[in-house]
Amino acid sequence: MANDRGSGEFEEIRILGLETPEDVVEPGRSVFGGESDSSEELPHWTEEPVEKSQNDDLWSEIDQKPKWSDEVLIDHESQQPVGDLDEATAAIFFDEELPESDPFSGEFNPPVIPPEETKTEETSPIFQPPTQPSIKAQNSQSRNMPKALATGVALGAIFLAVCAIGAVATLVFSTVLLVFAGSEFFLAARRAGYQPATLLGMTAIAALNLGAYWRFESAIPLILALTVTFTLLWYLTGVDRNMPIANTSITLFGVGYIGLLGCFIGLMLNDKNGVGMLLAAVLITVGYDTGGLLVGRLIGRTPLSSVSPNKTMEGLLGGMAISFLTGVIVVGQITPFGQDPGDLGTAFVLGLVGALAAPLGDLCESMLKRDLGIKDMGSVLPGHGGFLDRFDALLFVLPATYFAARLLNLFTI
Repeated sequence: MANDRGSGEFEEIRILGLETPEDVVEPGRSVFGGESDSSEELPHWTEEPVEKSQNDDLWSEIDQKPKWSDEVLIDHESQQPVGDLDEATAAIFFDEELPESDPFSGEFNPPVIPPEETKTEETSPIFQPPTQPSIKAQNSQSRNMPKALATGVALGAIFLAVCAIGAVATLVFSTVLLVFAGSEFFLAARRAGYQPATLLGMTAIAALNLGAYWRFESAIPLILALTVTFTLLWYLTGVDRNMPIANTSITLFGVGYIGLLGCFIGLMLNDKNGVGMLLAAVLITVGYDTGGLLVGRLIGRTPLSSVSPNKTMEGLLGGMAISFLTGVIVVGQITPFGQDPGDLGTAFVLGLVGALAAPLGDLCESMLKRDLGIKDMGSVLPGHGGFLDRFDALLFVLPATYFAARLLNLFTI
């Protein structure tokens, strides 16, 4: 289609490519097509305007300040609830004015920033050790010396009679005493807030002493392994699920403290001279207890340790001296330590290790009682407390005597 400019139809419509384009931009010509009505050239931009534009007059008519509409637009409702302002920490500082400070004073006044809300994390409950009861318990009365002496003599007579019967009778008697001592420990632990497996612990204590006599040293690891396993199952199966770690620990500790140290009785009785070994250990322990009590009451002035305020340094040294003399003079005449009369070598070694072990056992039991908040483990023995109070030093003397006999080659098996 040809472009007919004179007919007035299809004005400004052209077919591209048929003729030379006429829309080349020239100075003074409109870029939107068509011819410019004026042939004048536009002035350079650096020259001042010759005529005032009509648009300038329109802006000059505006002499009022902007007027704001009174209409209040409703904000869109928040999709997320913001909660009550009184619960938000930032609301406290919402209308609080910032303190004014002189910018030229050189003092730095940081802006008030609302404190961050502390987040409480949900953690597993932390085991709190049981509170210690008052140390002034019913068994905190001062020792009655006549009753204590009578009880000691009666126990000594029974023990000597059992030893005269034989090894089996001594084994049964010692096992019963160990079980009673274990029951006192577990009962004291319960009063302090623990929940030990008492029945399982007492069974393990008896099994250790009997197994050591029956199968010697090979029975001890097996019984200990079974004790650990069944103690864990005790709390796993729901017999008592309260604080399983703490209660398992206190149960195994009682078995190890009383049962493991006490089973050296069964190990010694397994030998044909075992009754003599056990009698030597008991005499050394009695010598320490008696010497410590007498010397401490007579000349005791210097406190020994905070775990046992009633013991003195003088009593400790006196007890060790009497224990050593008992081992050298008395035990030296007992088989197997006195196989050769006057053999002071073996008696000296036994007296030395016994004198060192006895005070350690005594102080360790005092530490445990102080931690449990009690003075005595029991009250079965008048003037002495419980069985564990009477045999605390013996629990350390037993392994010392056993290994001293091993070192001196006094075992026949």
